[in-house]
Amino acid sequence: MSVLVPREAYRLWAPAYEAENAVTFLESALVAELGPSPEGLRLLDAGCGTGRRLAHTGAARAIGIDLSPEMLAEGRRNPALAGVELVEGDVRALPFADRSFDLVWCRLVIGHLALPDAAYAELARVAAPGATVVVTDFHAAAYAAGHRRTFRIGTQVHEAIHHARPAETLIRAAERAGLALRAQSEAAIGPEVRGCYEAAGRLALYDKHRGLPIVLALAFAR
Repeated sequence: MSVLVPREAYRLWAPAYEAENAVTFLESALVAELGPSPEGLRLLDAGCGTGRRLAHTGAARAIGIDLSPEMLAEGRRNPALAGVELVEGDVRALPFADRSFDLVWCRLVIGHLALPDAAYAELARVAAPGATVVVTDFHAAAYAAGHRRTFRIGTQVHEAIHHARPAETLIRAAERAGLALRAQSEAAIGPEVRGCYEAAGRLALYDKHRGLPIVLALAFAR
């Protein structure tokens, strides 16, 4: 297995990234649970990948930004994203004005950064007063149990570098940026994602780690 810096990992992953996996399935459910609905809001997805989460949100304005041009190119070919703005850029230096968004997502991104503070400062800066900032991450308990952010191309398995941090560390970094924790939740490996493990030929891992938290979600108020 090769271990890659995130930019190289997502360059390779881009053509197959749309496929759902256990982490993305559970993460989407957590974001819907924590809310709010994007309907009618100015929405930013910081670290949007292909932008697929921005399809059919009902947002008044939907913008995705990502460091990977290959991921964005995949998104621009998706007819479901007509009307969505996809921008190349870094979550640590967002090219948007202060107070531009009512809802900011940063989903499964923060763990790829060696230090989270710069990203949190930018998320807080572009959030309007009263806005919600939703941050999700690969759960530190899953990382400690041996799970990794991996993907397969043919017979080769690749891992994207990830920095595992407990929720308390992420919350403190957010608070330093001026964000206040509103809600916290997590999702564990369970029957709803058994099919993902079966499709990957990893049922033994599913049986071993059923009940293990694998995704963390935090919602902050600006």
